[in-house]
Amino acid sequence: MLGAVVGDILGSSYKRCKPENMDFPLFPKGDNQPRCTEISVMTLAVAEALMHAMKVPGNVCTAGQFRGSLIYWMRAFGRKIKKIIYGRKFFAWLHVKAPQAYDSQSNGSVLRVSPIAWVFDNLEDVERFAEIAARVTNKNQNVVSFARVMAGMIFFARMKKSKDEIKNYFQERSGLELTKTFEELRENFDFITTCPETLSAALTAFLEGENFEDVIRKAIFLGGETTATASMAGAIAEAFYGVKISIEAEAFEKIPRRLQYTIEKWEQWKF
Repeated sequence: MLGAVVGDILGSSYKRCKPENMDFPLFPKGDNQPRCTEISVMTLAVAEALMHAMKVPGNVCTAGQFRGSLIYWMRAFGRKIKKIIYGRKFFAWLHVKAPQAYDSQSNGSVLRVSPIAWVFDNLEDVERFAEIAARVTNKNQNVVSFARVMAGMIFFARMKKSKDEIKNYFQERSGLELTKTFEELRENFDFITTCPETLSAALTAFLEGENFEDVIRKAIFLGGETTATASMAGAIAEAFYGVKISIEAEAFEKIPRRLQYTIEKWEQWKF
């Protein structure tokens, strides 16, 4: 889960600004300082919802219990954490009296599922609860399917499956083929906010990366929607490599105190 948050924060400095080389500063100063975005807020809302619904990691939790907890914490964090920009439909979902799922092709439902991959020990439950997490806001079946795939890839990485196994799982479950190398993607990658392109790019960065930092750098170096790409890539890379402690510590300081509390609680709870 922390990899998704770190990727989001580091990607925020380069949104719509493609770095010229791979040696860009991870924590630039001045007006371009990295920050927490809606991706981190909602990822941590999912973590909070799991902790309240399950009480103990691996404990029996019904779909209804998780869904109710998730809606509560997503709306609570969405309203409480300041200076966060949300899309129009999602902002309305946060504030209406009786929130309903809407149709959207955006990445939001896919980006928040990483905590789910850490609390279940079988792929079936990981995919099922990722679908629940996606459906609270989105009724687009393609997006829901990608949320399941995202959580499944993180779970595979956590189970120390090989990169080939993770790639094959993605291609089989998504119906997409990864045909472009990282260099080929870099040439034409643009600001894209839909799931197939973003998730394919994030996975390519992970597959060609050598460690957590290298994966994040590759995801950001692609350009475009760097918060989403780096968050997805970071979520898989954390499960596969772990997060570099120095990067984790500096990113932690960019997170609002209420969300720091959730991370601290999560790190104690999930073990």
